[in-house]
Amino acid sequence: MEPLHKSRLHAVILLWAALLALVFGGRMYTTDVLAQYEVAGSFIGQRSFMTVSGDFGWVVQGARSGLFVPHGAGFSILLIPAAVAGQFLGLNGGKLVMALLNAGFSLALIGFWYASAVKKYSDVPVLRFIAIAICGMVLVYGKMTFDVTAAAAAAMAAFYFSLHDRMLAAGLCLGFAILVRTDSLLLLPLFWTDWRSMKRLITGLVPFILLILFLNWYRFGNPFLDGHGQDPAIAFEPFKGGIPGLLLSYGKGLLFYAPLCVFALFFQKDWRLWTPFVLSLFFHGMLHDWSGGTGWGPRFLFTALPFLLLTLSFKGVGGKLFWVIAILGIIVCIPAFWSNPSLLEQTSGADLFDEPSRQAVLWTYSSSPLVSAFRNFATGVPDLFCATAAASAGISIWIGILAQIAVASVLATAGMFTLKKGRCAGNGIS
Repeated sequence: MEPLHKSRLHAVILLWAALLALVFGGRMYTTDVLAQYEVAGSFIGQRSFMTVSGDFGWVVQGARSGLFVPHGAGFSILLIPAAVAGQFLGLNGGKLVMALLNAGFSLALIGFWYASAVKKYSDVPVLRFIAIAICGMVLVYGKMTFDVTAAAAAAMAAFYFSLHDRMLAAGLCLGFAILVRTDSLLLLPLFWTDWRSMKRLITGLVPFILLILFLNWYRFGNPFLDGHGQDPAIAFEPFKGGIPGLLLSYGKGLLFYAPLCVFALFFQKDWRLWTPFVLSLFFHGMLHDWSGGTGWGPRFLFTALPFLLLTLSFKGVGGKLFWVIAILGIIVCIPAFWSNPSLLEQTSGADLFDEPSRQAVLWTYSSSPLVSAFRNFATGVPDLFCATAAASAGISIWIGILAQIAVASVLATAGMFTLKKGRCAGNGIS
């Protein structure tokens, strides 16, 4: 990578770190992730291997004694440092480390994404790229700890290595993405090339596929069972409203939560970049519960969105309308940075997909989590780590908010300085 592009990459990482620091919550947002955290604890001897307590998230029976979760093991492996911290600092300490790890995955996603964009398009303005990432819900899921950020980071690393014809490394990274989330298999079209390169990609995938098959056998007695068969939410129900729901529903629709992604569909020239999105839309849209629970927006589509948005990275694509929609997309995300979106959604309706209140959350404008987030904006203690810490200590939450802003400002200043320095160096080279 040229010195100018390296400088821009460093600036992107620093500016993204500033945004992550600004919105950092330091908490966990779903019981399913708490169950995956318990699995991480099983790897260090806190409980029987791969089992959970059954107190959190959806659990299933296995071929062995104990309860299990129907999730990939990759995210739990990544959460081992959080489980270690929790063992010594308690659950809140584990949650804090988990949130920090998730921020790290977000930084990795952004770094590999920007480097990939530069490799494909060369001229990728930094601020434009950051706006695209925010509009792709990446900052929201950098704050909210879900496995989709880690899976997207591993997949984007795989894509970066494939652009440099390092297909074995690409296969290893994609394999880990699949270990985190099995639906990362839907990203395979990104890597389609000549058979020689595909063989190297598959070689990298093999160890992770074998590990997945072994863990399935260990838990459920069959290498091809992962526990989802016991989860009614994952039952296939083709063409029952999931596809329009993921695109157009008030509660989860891509059009409302990430409008720039819809805009990007009109500028696709490389079938490899848009095919994973279409596959993800059709696959997840055919599930009984296509909503993805109480995550912000269409969470199930998240790992495909950075690749869909990649085509907008090049300077000038979309003209002035790009910036109009990008600003709208950023505004849409703002309440999710200030509040706890999962809590707002849980209070709006039951967590069971078939309940009338849950259906109202999905399809009724007044019950939409997005509308609720704006309606409740700036009420109560903001979902910011320093603000909640200040409230717990009995001091003004504004002291905590200002402290968090100060940290973010230092990182942002460093990022802008790096960007300016890179521009000066580029002007000197030219």
